[in-house]
Amino acid sequence: MEAYTNLIQQLLTHPNKVAEILEANRELVDEGLLQVMELYAQRLAENDEQNSQNAANFLRYVRSQLVEMLEISESSPSTNYSSEDYFNFLMEVLRATAESKGDPEVVYPLLQANLDKLDDNFANILRNWATAKFSELEVDAVKFIPELIATAIWGFSKCLNDFPLGNKADNMEIVIASCEAVLKVFTRESNPEIWATIQNNLGTAYSDKIRGDRAQNLEDSIAALNLALEVYTKKDFPMDWGMTQNNLGNTYCDRIRGNRAQNLENAIAAFNLALEVRTKKDFPINWAATQHNLGAAYCDRISGDRAQNLENAIAAFNLALEVYTKKDFPINWGKTQNNLGGAYCDRIRGDRAQNLENAIATYNLALEVYTKKDFPIDWAATQNNLGGAYRERIRGDRAQNLENAIAAYNLALEVRDLEANPIDYLQTTINLSDLHFKEGNWRPAIGVYEKAIIAVELSRSWSQDDDRRQEILEEAIIVYQNIVQCFIKLKQYDKAVEYAERSRSRMVTELMASKDHPNAEIPPQLLEEYYQLQQYLYNLRRSTYEESKQLATANSRFDRRNSREEAEQKLAEIEKTEAKRQQVWREIRKSDPVLAGQLQVDPLSIQQMQALIKDEETAILSFYTTNDDTYIFIVRPQDVQLFTCEGQGIEGLQNWIIVNWSNPYVNYRNNNNQEWRKNMGEFLQKLSQRLQMNQVITQHLSGIKELIIVPHLFLHQIPFAALTVNIPTTPVGGEIPPTSLGKSSTREFENTRIAIPTGKKTTPPPANKPKTPETQLTYLSDIFRLQIIPSCQILSYCDNRKKSTHSKKMGIVENATGDLIFTGYECQNIAQMFQVSKHHRLQYQQATVNNYRQLTKQVQFLHSSHHASADLINPLESKLKLFDGEVTLGDVFTWRLPELTDVFLSCCETNLTVSKLNDDILTIAAGFLSAGAQSVVSTLWAVDDFATALFCLFYYQHRQDPEYTRPQALHQAQTDLRNLTGKQLNDKYRQQLEAHLQNIETEENKKRVVKMKNNLALLCDKDYPFINPYYWAGFVSGGLQ
Repeated sequence: MEAYTNLIQQLLTHPNKVAEILEANRELVDEGLLQVMELYAQRLAENDEQNSQNAANFLRYVRSQLVEMLEISESSPSTNYSSEDYFNFLMEVLRATAESKGDPEVVYPLLQANLDKLDDNFANILRNWATAKFSELEVDAVKFIPELIATAIWGFSKCLNDFPLGNKADNMEIVIASCEAVLKVFTRESNPEIWATIQNNLGTAYSDKIRGDRAQNLEDSIAALNLALEVYTKKDFPMDWGMTQNNLGNTYCDRIRGNRAQNLENAIAAFNLALEVRTKKDFPINWAATQHNLGAAYCDRISGDRAQNLENAIAAFNLALEVYTKKDFPINWGKTQNNLGGAYCDRIRGDRAQNLENAIATYNLALEVYTKKDFPIDWAATQNNLGGAYRERIRGDRAQNLENAIAAYNLALEVRDLEANPIDYLQTTINLSDLHFKEGNWRPAIGVYEKAIIAVELSRSWSQDDDRRQEILEEAIIVYQNIVQCFIKLKQYDKAVEYAERSRSRMVTELMASKDHPNAEIPPQLLEEYYQLQQYLYNLRRSTYEESKQLATANSRFDRRNSREEAEQKLAEIEKTEAKRQQVWREIRKSDPVLAGQLQVDPLSIQQMQALIKDEETAILSFYTTNDDTYIFIVRPQDVQLFTCEGQGIEGLQNWIIVNWSNPYVNYRNNNNQEWRKNMGEFLQKLSQRLQMNQVITQHLSGIKELIIVPHLFLHQIPFAALTVNIPTTPVGGEIPPTSLGKSSTREFENTRIAIPTGKKTTPPPANKPKTPETQLTYLSDIFRLQIIPSCQILSYCDNRKKSTHSKKMGIVENATGDLIFTGYECQNIAQMFQVSKHHRLQYQQATVNNYRQLTKQVQFLHSSHHASADLINPLESKLKLFDGEVTLGDVFTWRLPELTDVFLSCCETNLTVSKLNDDILTIAAGFLSAGAQSVVSTLWAVDDFATALFCLFYYQHRQDPEYTRPQALHQAQTDLRNLTGKQLNDKYRQQLEAHLQNIETEENKKRVVKMKNNLALLCDKDYPFINPYYWAGFVSGGLQ
C-alpha cells in the first residue's frame, strides 16, 4: 500500500513525466495500483477546492489510460463477478433492508462483506432491474407490491448514504440511482411526502457527488431541493422545510455557476429561513449547525457593507458556540473557533489590535482540539491561519510576532508538503513568501516563492481544462510579480526576466510544443465532428439572421407570431449545437500531449533567450508590469539591463491604456466614433512619455538597429512602430520615393482593394513642392526595425522549427465574401510576383472553409486577404470570414501545418486581443504560429483597405530580395507607404487605379465606385496621404527574422 501511495505522489508531483515514472515502477503497475488510485482520487475530490478536483481528475485520467493498457474492463472487476452475482447481492441486501426496516446494524455488515460489489455495475443493475420491475408491475392491481420494493430500495439508499466504508464516488452513484428509481413509484401525486423526502436526499447526494461535472452536480442538487420545497412547506412540514432550506443554503454557498454574489445572497436567505423553525429552544443542535453555516456565508458575502457582514458572521459563530461546547461537541467547537478567528482577522470595526488578539486566542483554542496527531489537516490549516494573524499583529514585539508567524507557517508545512498536499502547500508558501517580501527579506522570499511557483505549475498541470489552467495562473500571478521584484531588488536582472517570461503566453506555448510533438495527432473522427458542428452552427446563425430581417417586415400578427416561434426553436437549436461543439472541443483538447501529461514545457533560461538574438545589433525589449511599476528588460547577447518606469503599474499604465486606447477603439469599430483615430497621435506621444522611450534609447540601445519587442498585457494592442521619440536621426535629403511596382507586365496595377475614408480638405503645398520627411515626426520605427512577439518562448519554438526553404510555393485566399473592391488588384500582383498557380488561388466562391484548410497544408507561404474580426470577449471565436462559413481561432488551434513558413493576414484585427493577467495572447496570428508557421504578419486594428493593398505589395517586393529579412521588409514597406506623396500616387498609380475601378463597375456597385474615384482624387491632392499612423502602423511582424 505504501509503495502504491509513493508512486501516486510521484505522478502528482511530476504530471508531465507520467510515462517515465510508470516505466521505472513497472512492477507496481497492476490492478492494486488502480484501486489505490481511485481511493486517492476520491480523497482529493472530497475537497471542494478546484485544484483538488483537478488533481482527482488527473489521477482518474491516468487510471483510465492504465485500464486500457492493462486491458482491464471497468465493467468487469478483477473478481470477475457476473451479472447474476450482482443481482443476487442486490436481492440479498434489499431483503435484509426490508426485514430489518433499514437497521444499520443489519445492513452495514452485509455491505462491508461485499465492498467489491458496490460499483458502477451494481448501480446500473439496480437501475435497470428497478425500471423493468416497476414497468412490469404497472398492470398489477395490487399496488403495494411496487411500493414494497421501492421502500426497500429507498431504505437501502439511506443506509448506503451514511455508510462510512467503500468508495465514496461509487456509493454516491448508487444512492442517486436508487433515488431516481424509487421516484417512479413514489410520485408527487401518489405519495407527496415521501416524494419530497426523496428529492431532498437526492439533492444532498448530488451535492456530495464526486463524479461528473461539479458545476452541473450542484445545479442538479438545487433543482431537487427546490422540488422538495414544493411539498415541504413551512406550514405543513416545518422541520423538513427547515432542513431542506439549510441544505439549499449549503449548496448555494458552493455553487459555481451564476453570479457569486447572488448565490451567497440566496444562501443567507435560505439559512435565515431555516432558523425560523430551527430554534435554539426546540432544536439546539440543528440551530447551532445553521448558525455556523450562516456565519461562513456572511464571511464570504460580497453584497452589502463588508464591515457589517463580518459583524454578522462573528455574531453567528458566537451563537453557534453557545451549543457547540468543547465538552459536548469538541470537533464542531474547534471548527467554529477556527472560523471565528478568520472573521476576527478580517474584522473592520472595533480596535484592529484587539481584533487580532481575539483571532490569535480563538486559533489557539481550536488547536486544543485540532492536534497534529488526531486532525493533521485541520491542525495545519489552523497553524496557517495563526501565522497570518501573527504576521498582522500590532501588539507585542514586531520581530517576535514575525518569528511566531514564520514558526506557525513552517509547522503547517510539516503536513502541507508539496507531494502529499500541494494545494494547501501553495497557500502556506504564498503566505510565508509574502511575509518575507513585505519585510524586504528578498533572498528568503525568493526561496519560498520558488517553491510556491512549483506548486502553482504542478496544480496547473493536473487540470485538463484550458480555462481552469488559465485561471490557476491568473490567481497566482502575484507570486510571479513578487519574485520578479525580489530579483530586481538584488539586481539579478537575468533571473528577473526569466520569471517574467515564465508566466506569459502559456497556452499558445504549450500548443506549439504539442504541434511539434510526434504524438500530436488529434483523432480524425473528433476533428470531423467538430468541423461539421462548426459549419452547422454557422448555417443556423446565418439563417436566423435572415429570418430576423423577415420578422421585422412581417405583414400580419399571425406571420410575426409564427416567425417568433420558429426563431425561438432556432435559438434553442443553436444553444444545443454550441454546447455539443464545446463538448467536442474539450475532448479534442484532452488529446493534447501537454494536457495528457505526456509532455512538459520547460521555461526558458536567460542563455536560451540570448540565443534568439542573432547579432550584436539586435536586442530584446521585454516589458513587464506589476501593481506599482513597469519594467523594461533590455536583453543583449552579453548582458541584461533594466529600465524602470516608476508609478506606471497596473493602474497608472495598463488601466490608462484601457481608458484612452482600448475602449475608444471598441467605440470606433462598433459605432464608427472617430475619436480613436483623431486622438491616435496624441495618445501615442503620451504613451511614449510614460514609458520614457527617449531615456531607454539613449541609456541602453546604443548601436542597436533591430528590436525584438515582448509587450505585456494591454501593451500588446499598441503600434510600437508609431511611438514618437525625440532622438536625432540621420537626415535624409529630398523625397524618398516609394518602392516602384516596376514596368514589367508582372508588376502592373491591374486590381486593388480600396475603401478610402473621406478626409479633411488640405491646404495645397507651397511652391508645388511636398514636405520632406525631415519635417515629419520621428517614430520608433525610424530608428529600429521591429519584431513584435507574444513571448520569447514562442519565438524559440519558431526558431527551432527546421523547415526547407528550397520551395516558396504560395497560396492566396482573396475576397471570400465578394464585397471588397480592390482585393483582386492586391492578390493579382502578388500572384504574378510568386507565380501562384490557379489551383493555389482561392477567389470568392472558391474560398470555402474546406478549401482554405486544404490550401494551408499545401503551401509554404499563405496570403489571406478578406474580412476578419477579433472577438474581444471570447477570443477562440475570433474569425476569418470565408465564402461558406468561418475559420475561428479555435479551428486554427486544431491545425498542424508542418510545411507552412510564412503567413500574411491581410485582414482586420488578426493580432488584436484583450490580454488577461496571465498574458496569453489568443489571436489568429498566434493560432497560425501554434499550427506551425515560423512568421506571421498581422494587424492590430480594422485596417484601411486601400492602404493595406499598397502595403502588401511594398512588403512582398522587398521580401523577394534575399538581402531583406522579414522585419526589414515590413519596416521598409511602412516607410514606403508613409512617405508616398500625393503627387506620386497621382502620377504613377492613379490612371491604373481608375482603370481598375472602371473595369469592376456594375449597376450594384456603381455608387461606391464613383465615391472611390472621388476619394482617390482627394488623396492625390494631399502631401502625404498615408502619413497618419493609422494607415501604416497597424501591421506587425511576429516570428523569425
